[in-house]
Amino acid sequence: MKIKLILLVIVSFAIISDLPAQKSGKKFTVTGKVVDAYKSPISNAKIIIDGKDSGRKTDEDGNYKIKIKPSVLNLGVFTTITGIVEEPVNGRNTINFTLEKFVPSNSGAEVPLSEEDVVDSGYGVSRKKDLTKSVTKTDVSGKQYTTFNSIYDMLQTISGVYVSGSNVTIRGTATTGNTSPLFVVNGSVVSSISGIDPAMVSSIEVLKGPAASIYGMQGANGVIIIKLK
Repeated sequence: MKIKLILLVIVSFAIISDLPAQKSGKKFTVTGKVVDAYKSPISNAKIIIDGKDSGRKTDEDGNYKIKIKPSVLNLGVFTTITGIVEEPVNGRNTINFTLEKFVPSNSGAEVPLSEEDVVDSGYGVSRKKDLTKSVTKTDVSGKQYTTFNSIYDMLQTISGVYVSGSNVTIRGTATTGNTSPLFVVNGSVVSSISGIDPAMVSSIEVLKGPAASIYGMQGANGVIIIKLK
């Protein structure tokens, strides 16, 4: 009886010790490979964690390795051609990606895009023809800035953007809960635009729906991209 009890304790300890790190609340490692439709590796693809840039990229063989928290829901990769492609983590330690829309050149690099063919974003640029979406871009460089007391006054002049005080919403996005869009200023995501001087604004671009999907879940309420002079 004692022997059985000891064996039971040993087996139980082994099972507990073998539990993945995500069950214990600690960060765990996820590895994988990113390839195109021809199974060729894609290097320098950005690794995205729940819609945010992790600062990590794939190596020259398309491989990546990253530690994530157990609370992470989605892991993704970003290229300027495909935007963000995400996969649910679901406790997996290996997540591979096949980017069907990735179009490499003969050298293996991404095909360069003309200015007319792309939409700028905080992560890079994406093909307009691949984004069946609504994009509003307003060049405000010639406006009379003396008429704007704040950046919010300027946003009110853009079709489809509604402003109430410092609260901004984009038509066609969420109407309940958090309705604030994502703000990107000169390529960086910011939490507030209140301090922006209207006279410093060069252009404002509004993305919504599939257009905003290149920002993952962060773009669910649309994206307002502001370029400063």
